[in-house]
Amino acid sequence: MHELGHFLAAKACGVRVNEFAIGLGPALLKKQFGETVYAIRALPFGGQCVMEGEDEDSGNPRAFNNAAKWKRFVILIAGVFMNFLMGLCIFLCLYAPVEQTSVPVIDTLMEKFTGGGENGIQEGDRILSVDGYRIFFTSDISTAFSRSDDYDFDVVVRRDGKRIELENVHIEPQEYLENGESVYYYGFRYKTEQVGFLAKIRLAFYESINTVRLVFDGLRTIFTGKVTLNDIAGPVGITAQMSMVAKQSMSSFWYLAGLIAINLAVMNALPIPALDGGRILFLAIEAISRRKVNRKVEGIVNAVVLLLLLGLMLVVTANDIWRLVKS
Repeated sequence: MHELGHFLAAKACGVRVNEFAIGLGPALLKKQFGETVYAIRALPFGGQCVMEGEDEDSGNPRAFNNAAKWKRFVILIAGVFMNFLMGLCIFLCLYAPVEQTSVPVIDTLMEKFTGGGENGIQEGDRILSVDGYRIFFTSDISTAFSRSDDYDFDVVVRRDGKRIELENVHIEPQEYLENGESVYYYGFRYKTEQVGFLAKIRLAFYESINTVRLVFDGLRTIFTGKVTLNDIAGPVGITAQMSMVAKQSMSSFWYLAGLIAINLAVMNALPIPALDGGRILFLAIEAISRRKVNRKVEGIVNAVVLLLLLGLMLVVTANDIWRLVKS
């Protein structure tokens, strides 16, 4: 789908596409239609959209390197857009049968709730953010609470149509008895609303935005050293995980597929050479400086980073296989 985005955008912008392939490696089937060769290749990983003048200068007036900057940007960003759109469509399909859902609106406050009162949370409040963390779903509230080191929160709510900022609201989980067992709750219950067609689109979009945020949170944990190699999975590990999830629930399988699609969108948009975001970065440098970036230098940088990424993939894949063997 990612490469299809590049392909469709290139065709729409009049850039010559030499080949569009599903998979990598040697071709199993290929057929030329017009100027483009369409192929299915042996290794079932990704695909490729090979454009004239993409990695080297070409004298063809319809080559990628000779296209207008805005056209090159559209072609480069189209793969990212297609990944995001795919995830959004998957989430929309998952929300299609949903008739009602809980929303981040306070229905009732339980006994022992610590954050009530005139300057606190009241029944009917729609929680918009907690400590700057935007709230889309009720689960986001628990996530926001867990990010804090204490129980004092800056909460933004919508009350009677007005946006109200509540500072240092003390919300501490309290012990309750439920079916004879001791449980801990923050002390409020949410409202449930019917979900119409437009609401389903909105929820699917929120799920997509939430996934983008989840990816950045994951990257933050990697760069802060909170994640080890054993917490990272490559294609083999992801396939094993999806296989296990599919046996439990197909809706969970498709939810994971939506997460992966949007994960790919975010990762490809990062300004890292060899990825679409890196190519867009070079394009931005060219636009700002009004001078063409040396294609040889760009090619060397992309090649070096690509080798590093492939090396990382090999290490992660070997780790995936080792984990499968041990299990």
